[in-house]
Amino acid sequence: MDLEETNIHASPSTTPFAEPTIEARNAAVQSHISSLTSHFKSLAEANPTREHLRLANTIITIDHANSRLLTAISSWSIWTQTHYHQRDTFGQVDFPGFSMSKWAVLRSDIEELSEALTIAIIPLVETALELQTEASVNDIRNAMSRYCEQVAEIGREAGGNASMVDAGFEPHEYEIGTAARDLLFETSQ
Repeated sequence: MDLEETNIHASPSTTPFAEPTIEARNAAVQSHISSLTSHFKSLAEANPTREHLRLANTIITIDHANSRLLTAISSWSIWTQTHYHQRDTFGQVDFPGFSMSKWAVLRSDIEELSEALTIAIIPLVETALELQTEASVNDIRNAMSRYCEQVAEIGREAGGNASMVDAGFEPHEYEIGTAARDLLFETSQ
């Protein structure tokens, strides 16, 4: 049954997507990272040892990288919502036994990314708050680097679809590239 046949889909703001929303999951991750950033900044200010300063700088880098990635993901989420009625104009992907619109693949990829980030990062942030070690912070950075690679791949795939780009899809190459470079640079220090 098509959503339009059930009259559930009245506008992009009421599109019935999976709960919790992508935005809610991303906000939860951002909140956890922000609290970790505040914690380590306070720790470094109270006791400015080399280790505390390095941990605070690494968490700040992770926070900035996450913000850049969320800019891309939020933009893509909004784009898919506003282009729901055009979803079949962006091409199809054939799988054994069925096909799926490239719009649906993009939407699914965004949802999977958001869920994976929530599952991967929040427990690592909670562990870093508890342990307060360089290793626990590096685990977050490494997970964020892997996540950044996944975001970049989705941006490349959808950005390579001329009809999506013509309809206003923005691959956010600069934001994603900057996040990746920052995380890589932080690794090399």
